[in-house]
Amino acid sequence: MRCISVIAILFLAISLPTCAQVSVPQGSIDKLSSTFSITRDKLWELNDEFWHEGEFERCIAMMRLITRIDPHDTQAYSDGAWLMQNQLRDDEAEVFLLEGLANNGDVYDLYFELGYYYYLHERFDEAIDYLIAASTFDAPMTTWHTLAHAYELAGYVDSSLGVWAYRNSVDPENPVPPMQIERILSGGPASGVPRFMSQARQERKARAGMK
Repeated sequence: MRCISVIAILFLAISLPTCAQVSVPQGSIDKLSSTFSITRDKLWELNDEFWHEGEFERCIAMMRLITRIDPHDTQAYSDGAWLMQNQLRDDEAEVFLLEGLANNGDVYDLYFELGYYYYLHERFDEAIDYLIAASTFDAPMTTWHTLAHAYELAGYVDSSLGVWAYRNSVDPENPVPPMQIERILSGGPASGVPRFMSQARQERKARAGMK
């Protein structure tokens, strides 16, 4: 039964662009919108099943279908990209995130996701651009902290200190900014997280026979 349901959902998702081009009464449009909403929710349910069964390629397929039905579902883009990276399909993840941002340029989510993607891939100048864009929204402190680390790792130490000083001024109870300022001024090492993640990714690719 689940296979039949999946086929029906696939048909609806693939047919969406065609349906959208047909001139129909508003009442019919409302019914279609409700149907697509139900379909999207069902895809999320199927994704949860596939996740617990370890069927991650099916999860990726679900994320792609969800974004066909609802291109404003930023969670589907971020979850799908994470799964693609977990499957060592980094280039595909980057393209998927860029697609998501093209459809959701007015919200915070995918600016940060792309910034963090580039940060973990040691592409710090690109990370900085997207993290700055993310910071123009009501961004959590994680965004600012990642931006400060990206600046430092890219060699812009003064800019990194500037971000930490700004965060210290707006959140003086947070112990992290003064600790980071002290570390930088005393010559302490920068964050090793991106380097560690890149090494781990290369080791996994080597074990899988990938370049």
